[in-house]
Amino acid sequence: MRKAILQELLSDLSAAFATRDPERLLGLFSATADVTYAGSERGERATGPTELRRMLSDLLARPQTYTFDFPAVTFSEHSGLVWLLADGDCTETGADGVTDTFAYRLTGVLARETGRWRWLVLVGSEPTEPDEQHIDTVGAAPLPGATPSG
Repeated sequence: MRKAILQELLSDLSAAFATRDPERLLGLFSATADVTYAGSERGERATGPTELRRMLSDLLARPQTYTFDFPAVTFSEHSGLVWLLADGDCTETGADGVTDTFAYRLTGVLARETGRWRWLVLVGSEPTEPDEQHIDTVGAAPLPGATPSG
C-alpha cells in the first residue's frame, strides 16, 4: 500500500463523519462478523455489522460533526493486512458553529475486500498531556503499589 492510498482512506473516513452519512461510513468497514470499532468515549465500542451500524448511527445523530486530519501516519503491510497508527487532530463542530480542535489518534487494521481496502479494526483515542503529579523523577509513571527505590 502506498501512503497516498492510506491518506485517501483517512480522508474518506473524515468526509463520511462530516457528512453524517451512515451508509457512506459503514461502506468503509469490512462486512466480516468480527469487524470492530472503538471510539474515544466510554461506550463507543461495537463488534459485528449490526452493532457497528447502531453505534455509528447514534454517533452520527449527535448535534456535532467531526472531521479529522492525520498528517503523521505509520503503517506496514503484511500477509494482506495493513496496520496503521495515525496522529493528528479532530475538529468537533457544534450545531451553533463553534469548533473545538483536539489531538486525536487512530490505530487500525485494514484488509482488501471486494476490490478496496476496508477497516477490520478501528480504534480512536484522545492523547492527553501527562499528569505531572503522577510522574516520577525519570519521567515514567510509577506502577500502582510500587515503592520508590533507593
